[in-house]
Amino acid sequence: MSKFPHAQEVSETFATRFLAMKFIFLASILNIGLILLAWKMQAPLELPLPPSAVHVTCGVIVELIALITNELTINSLDLGVAIFVSMLMTNKSGYGTSACGLLQMKPINRLTFAQSLSLNSPCRKALERISYVWILLEVTKLLSPIAATGVISGKVRSLADSVSCIVFDANFAKMTDRTYPTMESSGGVAEFLFGNALGCMRSERGDCPADGSQFVFGPQLQGAVGTGDTIVGNGYAMTVATKCKCTETNSKEVINAGVMTTTDQEALSRATKNPFIFLTSTIIATNTSILSYAILGHTQICGGYSKSVMPVCLTNISNFQDAVVSASFETDGTTASIALTNSEIHHILPTKKIGSAAVLKALRTIWPLGKPQSLVSNVPALVNALIYWTSPDLKAIDPTLFPSGIETLYSIILRGGFQRTFNSKGTSCTREISRKDVTSVYFNFQGTIAVYIIGWIQLAASLFALVIGSVWFFSPVPLGPAIKVVTHPMYFISLLCESPFWINLQGTANAQNHVMWQNLDHITRIGESLDTLGEPIGRIKLERPRMVKNLVNGRIYA
Repeated sequence: MSKFPHAQEVSETFATRFLAMKFIFLASILNIGLILLAWKMQAPLELPLPPSAVHVTCGVIVELIALITNELTINSLDLGVAIFVSMLMTNKSGYGTSACGLLQMKPINRLTFAQSLSLNSPCRKALERISYVWILLEVTKLLSPIAATGVISGKVRSLADSVSCIVFDANFAKMTDRTYPTMESSGGVAEFLFGNALGCMRSERGDCPADGSQFVFGPQLQGAVGTGDTIVGNGYAMTVATKCKCTETNSKEVINAGVMTTTDQEALSRATKNPFIFLTSTIIATNTSILSYAILGHTQICGGYSKSVMPVCLTNISNFQDAVVSASFETDGTTASIALTNSEIHHILPTKKIGSAAVLKALRTIWPLGKPQSLVSNVPALVNALIYWTSPDLKAIDPTLFPSGIETLYSIILRGGFQRTFNSKGTSCTREISRKDVTSVYFNFQGTIAVYIIGWIQLAASLFALVIGSVWFFSPVPLGPAIKVVTHPMYFISLLCESPFWINLQGTANAQNHVMWQNLDHITRIGESLDTLGEPIGRIKLERPRMVKNLVNGRIYA
């Protein structure tokens, strides 16, 4: 011991090997957790934090998680490859010394290092291939900002006190005509109507169902609320889908096709020169849908003004549902300024009161069949408020917006028809408030994809490291000293100084880095020197494979 005072016993057990590989296990577990986080946060996840804190910090936390797991994965891959290389370098056949140089380089530089080795290098091809894995892991860091910006926070609403409201009963037997609202008054109300107040209108939003606009009719406010407040009460929902086509309305084909009747044609011929909307008499109603034709007359949409060629729109009202509706309001503080700004479905009710018969009666009551309804605007140079949603500038109708705009027109008229004919009663609706102590967070599509890509790539790399690193558990030769030599330059230099290969570095003090490793790139083996086999303290050597023996567990080495 006096000759080698720093010699230590090499003693490896299953526990010591397991602890040495702890970062590989940790990286695998955390990457699985990252994938589960992406899966869980596809739907809103409630956090017990105020919205202001979540809005600022949640994205930063996600980016930190992505970067931390990335670094752990890179370290685990370093260790897994180092274990495998150590196993190769302690075998009887040995392995190329340049593998030590690869693992001592920065991960981003390893591919360049491998490609700079001589074409005759015994391990160039293997080192070059494995280097691409580190490059891939480095590239995944670029996805962390996308994952961070993909975090969306939202308010969590909960039910609070109640407020007075009016709900409507779609019972066909109890329907009566109150004579108000009318088509004219509905047009006046439309000037001050928010599109979202009608539900999800395709003329307003791009996230509505593909099969049509979703008209939502909820409770009407009777009490007072504040800005942003929401009331929850019974209501109804249905789909309104429209298709339009320029058609010769004077031809017999439209009668044969069931678009209109001869009486409708006569009424159209007597229409004034002012713009009008005309609901034909050929409404087809079933238990599940209502099909109706509407004609917009005296407009320029069909290639200019024409008394006979007009846009004819087929509208399908379907998917009738009873629902609990959330209705949101805005106000400037006065009761008269309270305006409905948003209606959306809170949840669908299992019972069904509303049907096509009640909807059809409400529609026909407010919008008489076979009678042109004037669309003269109250504001000079602007279109009528009922067809605002067919125009990008409120002055001229855009053919691309026309079908979705007609869906909004139907929704406005249906809303007025329900208010006019459905049985109403005063009741209490629950007020929904935005909570300040809880926030919902979720990933948008881009964020989810980014986290999935990061998670799966890193999980594959960490599992690969686990597989190749597990050879340590089955190795009869202790690999701890070899791992230190492979990964730490100081241990490598200490062995190189006593090896016969150091002489190859003479004259390379000013050479390029790869030249030094090319001169050292020989098949070598890490083991115990033959000179110390019978001595109490063995010497670890970096030698030609035949010049050393396997290290032995439980023996002291210097």
